[in-house]
Amino acid sequence: MDVLVLFQRQYLYPQPVACGPRQCVKGDPRDTVPIPYHEPLEKSTHTILQVQGPVSPVPKRLLVNIFNGSKGVKVPVTVRSTDTIGKLQQKALKFKPELGGCENLVYNGKPVLQHQTLSELQVKPGATFITYQKCHGG
Repeated sequence: MDVLVLFQRQYLYPQPVACGPRQCVKGDPRDTVPIPYHEPLEKSTHTILQVQGPVSPVPKRLLVNIFNGSKGVKVPVTVRSTDTIGKLQQKALKFKPELGGCENLVYNGKPVLQHQTLSELQVKPGATFITYQKCHGG
């Protein structure tokens, strides 16, 4: 049973003990028995439960590509999901030294930093990183 449905049945919409076909609540609602709350939620005024689906596991080894558009070179590199961008660049230069200037990489249209890991960036197998050069001046 869904956690949210279970929460709603137990806490938000508890079913009263039926005395007949229909039971009406009469009197001041402040005089009724309080609904038991989970202790951390007792003093809160607003809570949200969000159901999360299972997260697909990231493979340990990934085959990614580095594309240098100015030279037209595409280098496939096998890395681990825990490797950093800096390690990816080192492996690419070790495999293809003529690649040269791959200091600046873009993934999904955003520049990536040397210390970021591939799992942090949610890199999938077959992803392509693109090299770029910063233009100084104008």
